[in-house]
Amino acid sequence: MIKLDRICEHTFFSLIDENSIVLDFGCNEGKFAHTVIERYGCKVFSAEPVPECAEQIARHPRLTLQQVAISGASGSLDIHVYPDRCASGFNRSPGEQAIRTIRAEAMTLAEFRRRSGIGRIALLKIDIEGAELDMFAAAADEEFSDIDQITVEFHDFFYPEMRPAVEAVKQRMRSLGFHMLPFSLDNTDVLFVNRRAAVNWQNRLWAGTVVKYGRGLERRLRQLIGRPAPADC
Repeated sequence: MIKLDRICEHTFFSLIDENSIVLDFGCNEGKFAHTVIERYGCKVFSAEPVPECAEQIARHPRLTLQQVAISGASGSLDIHVYPDRCASGFNRSPGEQAIRTIRAEAMTLAEFRRRSGIGRIALLKIDIEGAELDMFAAAADEEFSDIDQITVEFHDFFYPEMRPAVEAVKQRMRSLGFHMLPFSLDNTDVLFVNRRAAVNWQNRLWAGTVVKYGRGLERRLRQLIGRPAPADC
């Protein structure tokens, strides 16, 4: 049985070693990147557009950081910085006021890969505060063919108007040969596994039933006893 791993609320199969390439889009302060390097010895290429976050990311010889935003077009993107949630390129919540707006360099998945000289990708982690829909929309089908796994935090829980587009991304990825494993009820932990990756149906069944519903039971028990959930990062 292939082990499942979970870092910063992102779930994936442990198909990573020291020769693997991992992309971390939405690096924040670097916890996911550094943890995956520590566990697997892989190389990580990360993107984080907010200067305060990028400055907090400890440098590592196996971590390459670009201070850019991943989006649907290369150029520039306004990033709104909020006092009590992650910065975002979206400013759609009524009454919510950003404390400031920064202009960040933006690029597509294809441009990031070209600039970094990246070939096959073992894992793509995406947590880019709503810009994931533009990223998926701009990427050609062939961009995904050599990516083994994609773990995504979608943001329709915060922007409900995104839900039809999120469902369209799920349908598209299935049509491109990816198995989908949702590990959350609100699309905050969705895993796409390429059918070319070495994950058989027994592993997917175990992950999609025992692990998924076991976590649901754990969350329910935490709520009953008033114990807080692990912090996101």
